[in-house]
Amino acid sequence: MPVRLRRLAVWLMLAATVAGCAGGTSDSRPAGKDSTAQRSATAFLAAYVRPDGRVARPDQGDDTVSEGQAYGLLLAEVADEPAVFGRIWQWTQDHLQLSGGLFGYHADAAGHLLSAQPASDADLLIAWALLRYQGPHAAERHQAGRQVAAVVLAQEVTTGPGGTPVLTAGPWATGRPASLDPSYWALPALTGLAQLTRNQQWQQLADGAVALTNRLTASGRELPPDWAQLTAGGVLAPAPAPNGSEPETEYGLDAQRTIVWFAVSCDPRARALAGRWWALLRQPGRAKAQALLPNGVIINPAAAPLPLVAAAAAAQAAGQQSAGRALLQRATMQQHSHPTYYGGAWAALGPALLSGALGGAC
Repeated sequence: MPVRLRRLAVWLMLAATVAGCAGGTSDSRPAGKDSTAQRSATAFLAAYVRPDGRVARPDQGDDTVSEGQAYGLLLAEVADEPAVFGRIWQWTQDHLQLSGGLFGYHADAAGHLLSAQPASDADLLIAWALLRYQGPHAAERHQAGRQVAAVVLAQEVTTGPGGTPVLTAGPWATGRPASLDPSYWALPALTGLAQLTRNQQWQQLADGAVALTNRLTASGRELPPDWAQLTAGGVLAPAPAPNGSEPETEYGLDAQRTIVWFAVSCDPRARALAGRWWALLRQPGRAKAQALLPNGVIINPAAAPLPLVAAAAAAQAAGQQSAGRALLQRATMQQHSHPTYYGGAWAALGPALLSGALGGAC
């Protein structure tokens, strides 16, 4: 069977079964070998990971970003593919890792760096993936993970209100005003690193992220923003994108990740916030839309998998399990009909996180 048809069969099979994986994290256990989460992860790896370990974005010029390498590592774990994990990590080391230990954000298809500026979400998730890893060469990868984690704390963290440590968007973003991307505050990774490194700075970052997101969203009455700023005077506020790509504050394809990370957190305050966001996302047209204003007004109504996964996470956090299952199924079908690297990543990460296959039970 041609590769394209095999991928089509996989996505159709996932669409038929993915609804069963949105059962909640409070009593979930890691998924089994034949689980929907594993099949979703396997589908992503087959579609987007090249034989040398590069996670490609074929819909964006066949380039690569450090975030994609991080997603690949996590999904290789879910898929129980240690050899794929090893290839992804080797390519990441060879082509993206900088002399200081962090990772350049952007490379072309040949592996040449286009931007050596690190992005803290990728750095954080790579450290988490390496320290979680349990396959061959685990000790070596754990050591690498500890080194990356230490550099994140040293170079990508600033101080917020009341002395709260805050993960910024990268080393470039730690000044004043500090540039923050709340979707980089992946709570399971932050709390996981606290346990794996025994460094409580990570737990402080997680606690601060929940408190800051509560402030940014008026205790859940507004949706999280893609970007925020922290001024020299300690004022925290939503903001347009620092590179000018978003001229107004919006809930878009960055911020939608925030809801997923918060919905699967073991912190009840984070899950409560995620549940409150369901009141905004349940309104017609909002669950699928690529961009909304923080008050829920639709900016870009075009459908994509990630907003559907985010709405599924919010529904699950609000106790609406059937709505969550239906939304996950829609996300899978959206990826099948309009496949993209980013949609594929979150069509796979969503089931993995919401089922407990990635992150585990609380």
